[in-house]
Amino acid sequence: MLNLLAPTLVTRFIRAYVQKDAFREKAAELIAAKTGGEARIASLTWNDDNALVSEMLLENAHGWDVEAVGLHAALDFGAIRTGVWSIHSAGADEFTLRRSASAMSNLENPSDTADAVDSIPSFLRRHIPTQTEVSGFDVRHFNFEQAGWKIAETSVKAAAWESGKTSVPLKLSGGSLQTPFKAAEQAEAIKLDLVKATLRVTEEQIQLSDATLRWKQSSEATLRGSVKFETGAWQTFAHVQGVPLDEFLNAWWKQRLSGKIKGDLDFAGSRNAPVAWKADATLENGVLQGLPVLEKLATYTRAERFKRLVLDLCQASFRPEGDALRIDKIIMQSNGLIRIEGSMTLRGNHMEGDFMVGVTPETLKWIPGAESLVFTQTNPNGPPGLLWTRVRIAGPIDAPQEDLSSRLIGGAGMSLLFDSPGKIVNQGAETLLKPVLGEDAAKMPGKVIEGASGLLENGVKTGAGILNQVLPIPPQK
Repeated sequence: MLNLLAPTLVTRFIRAYVQKDAFREKAAELIAAKTGGEARIASLTWNDDNALVSEMLLENAHGWDVEAVGLHAALDFGAIRTGVWSIHSAGADEFTLRRSASAMSNLENPSDTADAVDSIPSFLRRHIPTQTEVSGFDVRHFNFEQAGWKIAETSVKAAAWESGKTSVPLKLSGGSLQTPFKAAEQAEAIKLDLVKATLRVTEEQIQLSDATLRWKQSSEATLRGSVKFETGAWQTFAHVQGVPLDEFLNAWWKQRLSGKIKGDLDFAGSRNAPVAWKADATLENGVLQGLPVLEKLATYTRAERFKRLVLDLCQASFRPEGDALRIDKIIMQSNGLIRIEGSMTLRGNHMEGDFMVGVTPETLKWIPGAESLVFTQTNPNGPPGLLWTRVRIAGPIDAPQEDLSSRLIGGAGMSLLFDSPGKIVNQGAETLLKPVLGEDAAKMPGKVIEGASGLLENGVKTGAGILNQVLPIPPQK
């Protein structure tokens, strides 16, 4: 008779036990024992089969703090008779997960793991369920904080879970993602709108398999990554597209460079360690205009396209280098006109760059000495059909100095020595020769060659003289 009545007696006993404060206290002890942290459960109330916890705090559980507000769930007492704890309609109004302020992990669980129902008579204990089923878990407002990353006001839906499963899939939607990164020209760190995300939570880590985010209306990013609970190590891979470049430029460059960025970014970090990152980016619909060197090239070459340079290809790789930003694998190309390859370093408000510049032969036909004296280098890795020269840039970001203009002037002066006057006049080089011969004489180079050795010497030395004052160049190998 006792065996027949045991399931009913166990159910009645549990119904009565869960109503007591002793159950709430024991539940907190069991959570602490399982997680290795310190747990506190505020008032627990029951309405028939539905339980409500106003607040639950879990501190320093393997280095993490958890705060849940408005926890609720329904327990199917009928399923107890079949040996299952069946929980449904579970969720929370607000759930926050953040790194513990102490950033320490208590890896040793408390030794007191007494059963929550120790007071049940021994002949009934074997009828207590050993399996648990949870139909799901919904959170209206989920918040997450880790190493400068913050998820706020996101809704979460957890899939069903049962005893034996080692992970739980989660789906996030809405809310925002705050990143730890802030461009020099931005007042605040980058904040994205979270569209959706799919995660998997295990005892060791959170694995982000896919996430879609938006920024500045048309900008979109997709993310993948993971966070390990015990070590705090994390990594994130992001692909972005449609990002407006002017968000990262100062006022001077905003007037001269435009377009939208797409690319891939890798981030990684760990507890009490700085963030490491690198990025590969491409500029789409890029336009470069208003640079002094472009204005000069347009004048010298009579190619108006230089004034507003449409960039058919523009890409680079970025990575931090101490207190500086290193930009490598730079490629900028305007089809049929110019290609630029090289690298540069930004340190504070100062920039230094080393580039190979290639132009089409037609571009140089109006510049005396340019093809024979300036664009004379080779670039084995560059596309065929271009003439190349090395160009260095240095100085403040909003007023960089380059050495190409001075070398073109010097080349024009040397052309006076080695080329015939007719060739120079036919090239229409009076504009380029003004700095060498003066405005009037530049229009008649053939008439001033005789007895103008001082002018010629000045023309030959102009490029090197200006260059040595602004940007000394080591001897070419």
